[in-house]
Amino acid sequence: MTEGTPLENVLPQPKRSLSFSSILGKVMDVCIMGLAALIPLWFLPITLDAIELNKQTLLAIVALIGVVAWVTKALIDREFSLTRSWLHLVVLFFLVGYGVTSWFSVDRYISFVGNVGQMQWAFLTIISFVALYFLIANRFRSAEKVQNVIGWFIGGSLLAGIYGILQIFGIYLFGSGNVAASSAFNTVGTVNALATFLTIPTVMAAALSLAECSGNVCFFCRSSKWSKMWKGIVYAMVVVGLAYACIIDFWVVWAALLFGTVLFAGIFLLKNRRMPSMIRLIAPAAIAVLSVIMLFAPSPFASRVPAEVSPSIRHSWLIAQQTLRDHSIFGTGPGTWLFDYAKYRSVAVNVSQFWQLRFERGFSAVLTMVAMLGIVGTTLWFMLVGSAGAALGMRLVKGRNEEDWTTYLLLTTGWATTVLLAFLYNYNLAHHFAFWLFLALLAGLSCKNAFSWNQSKPWLKGLLSVLMIVLAVTAVSAMWLLGQRLAADVQYAKAIAVFQQKNDVDASIRYLESATALNRMNDVYHRNLSQAHLVKAGQILEKAQDADAKRKANDEVILAVDTARRAVDISPSNVDNISNLATIYQSIMSFTQGADEHAVSAYRQALSLEPNNPIFMNEIGKIFVLRSDAYRTNINDKDQAKKDEATKGVEASLEEAANWFNQSTTAKPDYAAAHFNLGLVYERQGKLPDAIRKLEEVLSVNDKDVNVAFQLAILYYANKNTEAAQALFEQIVQRTPEFANARWFLASIYEEAGQYDKAIEQLEKVKETNADNQTVTARIEQIKANKNAKENPPAPVSASSTTPVPEAPIKTTDGATIKR
Repeated sequence: MTEGTPLENVLPQPKRSLSFSSILGKVMDVCIMGLAALIPLWFLPITLDAIELNKQTLLAIVALIGVVAWVTKALIDREFSLTRSWLHLVVLFFLVGYGVTSWFSVDRYISFVGNVGQMQWAFLTIISFVALYFLIANRFRSAEKVQNVIGWFIGGSLLAGIYGILQIFGIYLFGSGNVAASSAFNTVGTVNALATFLTIPTVMAAALSLAECSGNVCFFCRSSKWSKMWKGIVYAMVVVGLAYACIIDFWVVWAALLFGTVLFAGIFLLKNRRMPSMIRLIAPAAIAVLSVIMLFAPSPFASRVPAEVSPSIRHSWLIAQQTLRDHSIFGTGPGTWLFDYAKYRSVAVNVSQFWQLRFERGFSAVLTMVAMLGIVGTTLWFMLVGSAGAALGMRLVKGRNEEDWTTYLLLTTGWATTVLLAFLYNYNLAHHFAFWLFLALLAGLSCKNAFSWNQSKPWLKGLLSVLMIVLAVTAVSAMWLLGQRLAADVQYAKAIAVFQQKNDVDASIRYLESATALNRMNDVYHRNLSQAHLVKAGQILEKAQDADAKRKANDEVILAVDTARRAVDISPSNVDNISNLATIYQSIMSFTQGADEHAVSAYRQALSLEPNNPIFMNEIGKIFVLRSDAYRTNINDKDQAKKDEATKGVEASLEEAANWFNQSTTAKPDYAAAHFNLGLVYERQGKLPDAIRKLEEVLSVNDKDVNVAFQLAILYYANKNTEAAQALFEQIVQRTPEFANARWFLASIYEEAGQYDKAIEQLEKVKETNADNQTVTARIEQIKANKNAKENPPAPVSASSTTPVPEAPIKTTDGATIKR
């Protein structure tokens, strides 16, 4: 059959009878070209992870359909062929190595299946890419077919770029009220992720405009009714790619564009040894000149898009080194860099504004890969890159066929740019797809020979039949499981939305329970469900305090603890699960015996996974402060033994709390919360000067924190520094007029100073927001009475009154008797 344009290769042609084998061949073509066009575009706003989860699901299902069609076609044709290439062995070695690293992962679910932000590294994604690789390598073996796939890839990328630009300018094609209604949203990932991805089709489009081809092989040059459309797509890709690059103005984008342009232009000129026509130089020249300028000068068209932050090269490498020290052979597993960052991040990060962020990837894909895949996985990846690079180099040097050579140049341009991005930026699933797509097209084009088995081999039919049955069962099972996982994420998205928009915790719990039922291995669902149960318990106790309410609240607390433990059981290496369990125990300490010990134990476990987290240290300190308060309730017990035990408990707990707060401030010297809590410990220990000094330090860092100012004013007052306390209370009520407690204490200071009118004025302000509070009313009446007593003292006793004579004379302090 004569090959046609990309459209003609996919769409069934009229007036032509197709056998079932031919239909299966068309199914394979549609799968491959469909993925080439859809992966850059595909997303579903109904899930919380709208992009990567849905791309992975699409990839796995379509790749599986393609492989089933391939095996079924071979069974019908009674012939099975497999292209011969040493590159196939390298790919298989890489797949096996990747599977081993996934098996030894610290979190097998993430490594095998993936989770939010880590879908691109999952074994499921990689095995789908490998299946697609063999499908393409055995189906697309001519320059014409390969270029057709490239055309569809450029077309899909063009639409992704246009959509990204519209989003930046606030033109939301899918309306508002969904995840896509954001200027930062696009179909690839972050704005930088889309910008780096678009460099790949942009340089390939520029290479197509430069390359000279003849005949009907190159869809860009062939004479047909579709030719003008494809030329328009190619040139539009260059324009859109450059436009998006100017809007984002990210140095990696300009470096990749310059690299790809210089690479294909240099190879082209070395091969042809002559200058092409000027019109063909327009696109490459524009990219090269613009890239050089923008690498050193800011773009005048740059839009205000959210900045993307990532760990530095040095920090990423240090984390990789620390990880390899403990997990040298297989790393911690695909998709686990988040855990590596938490455990090995530098304490210096704590003084930056990103100290509370846990980065899920390093500076680049390569630096991320080193920690996750270890020596084995990283070495196999470099072997794969080196083997493909060598194959491309040999074909470019030895290539004689003009059309094949032009296609190799296109593949070299796109694939080399993709590899460069692995060293300069992180891969999203779309980047991974481009890497494997061009690798597969290279393998298909370079393979001239194949192993072939036909019906003369009696075992072939039986083997293919068994293989088809296995694949069919696998396909049905995989689609069912992938569908369940997708449905679970839809329920999870609903749970988050209904809680954020309506504060409906009951509906949120129902959706989360549905999500956990559909996907029991996702710790995120269980973790959020535990928090929802805890919120529900709090809401119950807010409404009522009777026995029935307490029983219901207790049931919710039990569910919260059990669900949090389930999350820990699923992924014990995830510090979020441990800290969540600790937080739940901490929340129920006041009414659950032993919860404080469990909370401290959980926080200690969390610190083993994230040793430099000052929050965990601060929370442990707070637990010991509360424990000291519990001991303090028995400090006046009549039983001397209990009194002594309580005194020792208070002292020991406060000392332990101070130790943890000091550790927290050592890890993060500017951590105001820990300094504040340490000041409160000093106050409880009777070290008022130290407590005042600590709170003064905290207030000097953030003089707008009225809570710290309030506590400091109280300490001033307790330390008999009434003047400083009054000044600080006055600043507080001036800045925060509704701060009733500050007005209450300020009224007391005014009363002591005899400024009754000012005291009454402060309490009247308190009464405005506490109209039903009888204590406030009684306090006002008392001050009014005191004022009246001072202003109107009782009349002196009349002289005629008889004063009783005391039985004993009144004596002075020196013993002299006062005469009457």
